[in-house]
Amino acid sequence: MKLKTVYKLEKKAKEVWIVSPDLHYDTENDAFKNIVVHNLHDRTKYRYIVPNTNSVNKHLNKYQKDLTIPKDLAKEMFLLLPPSEFIPFMSELAIYDPNSKTPVACMAVWKNCDESDEIIRFDVSMTRELVNKFRKLWIKYKREKP
Repeated sequence: MKLKTVYKLEKKAKEVWIVSPDLHYDTENDAFKNIVVHNLHDRTKYRYIVPNTNSVNKHLNKYQKDLTIPKDLAKEMFLLLPPSEFIPFMSELAIYDPNSKTPVACMAVWKNCDESDEIIRFDVSMTRELVNKFRKLWIKYKREKP
């Protein structure tokens, strides 16, 4: 799958779950940042799992400022995991419409992908497994469903 296909998935999604080592795409990639701004105004629900590191906290502050997200909404949207719980070498993972009958999960294999780069799209079985893992982690730390 190409990155431009992922742009289209995210634009159409009503709910997006992201696991990110650093929030790179949502703070440094203008195309994704614009999609997130548009989606948030259209009431798309975003949930993020990120490691609680200085780098992520800096990007989170930038995210809140650039996207004008109030702190109470950011607390609802983000789960900051202890770095020991977060797989440090993992690339960005996105799950589109996780509660639908046909969720889509994909992963960028490296930072700074451009539109010609391949993005890994997981099969239905792996996508459901990732949805369940995301949900369990979210409930474990947030004590509520994502």
